[in-house]
Amino acid sequence: MSALVAVTLGNSSAALAVATEAGAIESVRRVPIDRLEDLAADMAQPVIVASVNPPALERLRRIAASLLVAGADFPIPIKTDVDQPERVGTDRLLTALAAYRRFNRECIVVDFGTAITVNAVRADGTFAGGAIFPGLAMMARALSEGTALLPAVQAPTAAPLAGRNTEEAVAAGILRGAAGAVTGLIAAARRVVGTDACVVLTGGAAPVVADLLPADCRIIIQNLVFEGLLVAYDRWKNRT
Repeated sequence: MSALVAVTLGNSSAALAVATEAGAIESVRRVPIDRLEDLAADMAQPVIVASVNPPALERLRRIAASLLVAGADFPIPIKTDVDQPERVGTDRLLTALAAYRRFNRECIVVDFGTAITVNAVRADGTFAGGAIFPGLAMMARALSEGTALLPAVQAPTAAPLAGRNTEEAVAAGILRGAAGAVTGLIAAARRVVGTDACVVLTGGAAPVVADLLPADCRIIIQNLVFEGLLVAYDRWKNRT
């Protein structure tokens, strides 16, 4: 694999990774999505992209020398068993692809981003669907914007068992509520793909939530979407 630049475009942030010739991720730089143009200086060469944000992708087209977009310019090599495969986010497919490549068995990928997704992969590598619900920051924002008196709080990084003030109560509800939801969704996904499925966590809030999950649900692999993107591109580039 030639050295290349890979970019992921999410709903709230963008990230740029430089990969070595061997396909290893050498460095990652992240910026808020409204500062996407800050990455322009690193895009003088062709860029491979995973995007769940069409407006941001159009902005990227204006600042990058050339783009190859996963799912459009090259396929994501994973089988799917869902009603509308074309509507599944490329981030969900790429993290599933990367996790299955690492473990070569049934697995569940939990991605803590703007939204939290719990994605199930069968023993044969088939993406079997999953669940999506709001991420920590989105929950915090919804509580503030949807009520008259609850304050705006940052996405929590720690929470007591019971909050002793309003801010702590909001933090406890968001963080422990998310952990409880993820635990239940992992159990549901295991009923689909197998009770021995390994669980992989990724995304910015993964370390925050991991300690609140069952002991067998704490494997954290950051940059998993980049791994999947590099695998998909390499297989397409070296197709026979």
